[in-house]
Amino acid sequence: MIRNYFKIAWRNIRANKLFTALNIAGLAIGLCVCIILFSFVNTELSFDKMYSNSENIYRVNMETSEDYDFEIWATMPNAVGPAIVEDIPQVKKMTRLIKDDFGATASLKIGDKNFTENSLYLADSTIFKMFDFKFLEGNAQNAFSKPKSIVISQSVKKRLFGNQSAMDQLITVNNRDTLQVSGIYADLPKNSVMDCNMVYNIMDTWMGTNVYWSNASYETYVQLQPNANVAEVENQATRLIDKNVDKEGQYFTKFFFQPLTKIHLYSADIREGYSTKLGSITTIKSLLFLSLLVLLIACINYMNLATANSRKRAKGIGMSKVLGANRRQMLSLFYVETGIMVLLSVIIGYAASFLILPLFKSIMGNALGYQDLLATPILIGLLLIWIVVTLVAGSYPAISMSGISPLILVNKSKKKGSSSEFVRQGLVVFQFAASIVLIIAVTIILQQMAFIKNKNLGYDPNGIVAVSVKSAETEQQVESLMKGLERQVNVESVSAVQSMPGSNESGRSVRKLTTDNTGMPIASCRTDGNIVKTLKLKVLAGNELPETIAEGDSLIYTLINEKILSYLNYKTPEEAVGKIINTELGSRAIITGVVANFNFNSLKEDIGGYMYYKSRKAPEGIRTLLVRYNSQNLLQFMGQLQQTFNASLPNTAFDYQFLDRHVAQLYASEERTASTATIFSIIAIFIACLGLFGLAAFTAEQRTKEIGVRKILGATVTGITRLLSKDFLKLVLVAFVIAVPLAYWLMQQWLAEFAYRTEINWWVFAFAGIMAACIALITVSFQAIKAAIANPVNSLRTE
Repeated sequence: MIRNYFKIAWRNIRANKLFTALNIAGLAIGLCVCIILFSFVNTELSFDKMYSNSENIYRVNMETSEDYDFEIWATMPNAVGPAIVEDIPQVKKMTRLIKDDFGATASLKIGDKNFTENSLYLADSTIFKMFDFKFLEGNAQNAFSKPKSIVISQSVKKRLFGNQSAMDQLITVNNRDTLQVSGIYADLPKNSVMDCNMVYNIMDTWMGTNVYWSNASYETYVQLQPNANVAEVENQATRLIDKNVDKEGQYFTKFFFQPLTKIHLYSADIREGYSTKLGSITTIKSLLFLSLLVLLIACINYMNLATANSRKRAKGIGMSKVLGANRRQMLSLFYVETGIMVLLSVIIGYAASFLILPLFKSIMGNALGYQDLLATPILIGLLLIWIVVTLVAGSYPAISMSGISPLILVNKSKKKGSSSEFVRQGLVVFQFAASIVLIIAVTIILQQMAFIKNKNLGYDPNGIVAVSVKSAETEQQVESLMKGLERQVNVESVSAVQSMPGSNESGRSVRKLTTDNTGMPIASCRTDGNIVKTLKLKVLAGNELPETIAEGDSLIYTLINEKILSYLNYKTPEEAVGKIINTELGSRAIITGVVANFNFNSLKEDIGGYMYYKSRKAPEGIRTLLVRYNSQNLLQFMGQLQQTFNASLPNTAFDYQFLDRHVAQLYASEERTASTATIFSIIAIFIACLGLFGLAAFTAEQRTKEIGVRKILGATVTGITRLLSKDFLKLVLVAFVIAVPLAYWLMQQWLAEFAYRTEINWWVFAFAGIMAACIALITVSFQAIKAAIANPVNSLRTE
């Protein structure tokens, strides 16, 4: 019996070539999308589960006080980890982690060669056991047994030393510390938030030995005892704040223990972490939703086309029932037919996923590889997809068509308004409602990205290159480099700064009175040189910071933005100039000028207080030169820049970053969202069009005689095309009415993440409706025109 089912199903599939081609194409595209996205999601969900103690490892996060808007930070003072281990028995071990020089790119010198490294960390030796470092040379126990030791990854060893032995070799970091290689470990898994390429002992530096509860720059991981009460440990850790910090100094109020396996996807609202491997659970949910939506649209295509084809197969079904076939047997036949088509689609879709994987990687910017498509969960998932899609896509056609009565053999009339027709119309409405929602979403996302790119940030990041000088051996080297750059004809201005805007500034507070215990949190940045000219800031009152400061001058000159001005309750910028400003910089700080607010952080955040300052004895060092250039030949200019740099800083690696690219990187996630949403929308609409194309073909076939009669009576091609198209356009109109409020609500939620955002205009919805109508009209018109220009004599002969 089963063998006969397969024979009959295969014969029906081959007999309806258009139906088969449209369905396999739609299902294969939908399945291809799902396979790639499920592979991506599988990789994202697997982060940090490979470690032997992953279930007991937590990152300690802290909640800041009201003055810092109750933000959650991933970093904290370096005293927290040791105190937790000492006071809480349920904590087995801890490790502190901090990037060298608080996250700036490190300059390495090996012999006479210079290198750069973005993932050089300081950590406690416990890191190797907690995170299962696999040592290829040396071992975890003795890695830090000698002072000034460093361990490096296998890939870094190859980059720095080639095929030579790296053990016991010397590496000079930032022209400051000379470290000896004591171990080489296998590269950490790509699905680990740990991204250490090089690690040296935090206890060899003041960062480990000088323990304090003030500066919050250290990530802290703890390993709890098995079956530890996490809530109780959190409460005990929080009580350590009152024990060790005076009330006036408590800018953080609570500790949270975040499971290691949750860090990758659940850190979007957590600030100050160091890992570069952070995903988003919102992105995962969105991709899953979109992929399932695409697959559902493909399944709906199958249902629509199968039920539309039922009239063509009605006599065969009726004859089978007259010859004794029962409904259960007919159900089995239709499910077998669906199963064969879905199996073919799975095979084609799986093969296609290997072909388009590079495109997906370029869009999402992740490290998804071909081996991820071969992972066991994916292969098991293919089987489940085949079963589920067969049941979902085949359910309605099987139930509907198996219920056709044998009386169809003697009753040729079509029952108008039949349930199957209403269901088909409802499914088409769903498809186009989904398509319209996607068109609206993509349009608004692209609008917001354009708004971000074109918004006046309050400064001009274009035409600025940031050159790292933090590894300069002397201040004279930096001064020599600045003078050398200023002599170049293509350089407009040079400013020496602590950091680029929005990157590694110092956190401070501004107080209205010296007696205030709390104040307004601000970002402060040391600078030398004409920062107003370089960044093109708008001065509202006062002057630029002084070019030179006289010997013995102990004043600290500051340039504040409007946010600080407002907090200090000055009515006008002119009123603030010359006034004393109370900060941790000291009581001798004076306001030199006031600049307009500028977006130094992402547009997702409100503008905060920002202050540039200059003094003879600044607590922070100069790390970066901001160079504004006007060269048309960028390659030639960068060559001249590097030549000047190497002449002034011969023992330092040349490391630079374009400021406009740094700003663009703040919105990389949104750019990927825009690209992904656009592609998904095109795919979903294309699949919907395949189904609509097939329905139009069947509709034209069912009305063949009517079209022939109308043509004989004088109907034009335009009139017949309008006749066959209007029913589908009515469905698009219904879909539009359903889609508009849903899309408006969804995009309001998405835009709420941005402090600065575009408006949702009425024309976006009109555009989406017109687009959907045009897409439907073009799809249907092809079949309508084909039927309209057919010879009416042939149409009337059709039976």
